[in-house]
Amino acid sequence: MPGKTEICFESICGYLAQGKKVGFAISRRQVVLEIAGRLRKAFPELSVCEVAQGYTQVTDADLIVCTTHQLYRYPYAFDLLILDELDAFPFVGNEVLQAIANQACIGQKLLLSATPDKESMELVKQKKIELVCLFERPHKHPLIVPKVIQVSILIQVWIVIYLCIKFQKEGKQTLVFVPRKNDGKWMKIILNLFVKTDFIHSSTQNKDEILDCFRNKELSALVCTTLLERGITIPSVQVVVFKGDHSVFTTASLIQIFGRVGRSFKDPEGKGVCLCQASSESIKDCVSQITKMNDTVYAATKK
Repeated sequence: MPGKTEICFESICGYLAQGKKVGFAISRRQVVLEIAGRLRKAFPELSVCEVAQGYTQVTDADLIVCTTHQLYRYPYAFDLLILDELDAFPFVGNEVLQAIANQACIGQKLLLSATPDKESMELVKQKKIELVCLFERPHKHPLIVPKVIQVSILIQVWIVIYLCIKFQKEGKQTLVFVPRKNDGKWMKIILNLFVKTDFIHSSTQNKDEILDCFRNKELSALVCTTLLERGITIPSVQVVVFKGDHSVFTTASLIQIFGRVGRSFKDPEGKGVCLCQASSESIKDCVSQITKMNDTVYAATKK
């Protein structure tokens, strides 16, 4: 399960070996649960607690994983505070959450992002923070460059159906990203005529149950909004973006979305398809940036 989380393991071990306190904070509740599970597998001898909405009974452990909102519980608590997805809503641009995070950390911060924002890059230029770029995935395979298909919305729907059926026959699951909840509601109904499908968005009441069904392969396809663009790792998942030229899909969002593909050591390949009526600047920038990242890694290996 390669990702930014695993890159932090050595730092976590180093601080814990010194008897120091480590916290891991992420903006979104679903990602908190994902990261906590991965840390439990990586550190089975340690206690790990997740602190988020619906998970506040246990608030202390060897490793604490929480939403950035929940950091108010930990003033001056962490010698190492890992802030994941610092460019994600609602943390980005939120001075209150940033102040709470600053108060929670008495030592060092480790800031993680696949798509750092302009504010973070400005701090790098001012030498207030140090930047380390790591484009190579731990399994050494390149990032998935999405295939962009420009067609009408009606044909986009047929392509989504075709791909979900095709991937199911290949033993693969599909994440279908849609820009709005209304798109997801009718997309779920249509796809369910062909493959077992569910739909998840920010207002979904039973998010955990739906994600568990998908992880347990009880669903062939999962329609989702950008709620699942970050932090979620599903082995062998394929990604299709519907209406990729919609304004909700920014360059950073698309890079994160296609980053869901090929994360497993056992299956580092995969397909990413971006459906659109016209290739937007965000789509072009996404393809360009992912290609440059792969080229950077390739060039480094040739030195």
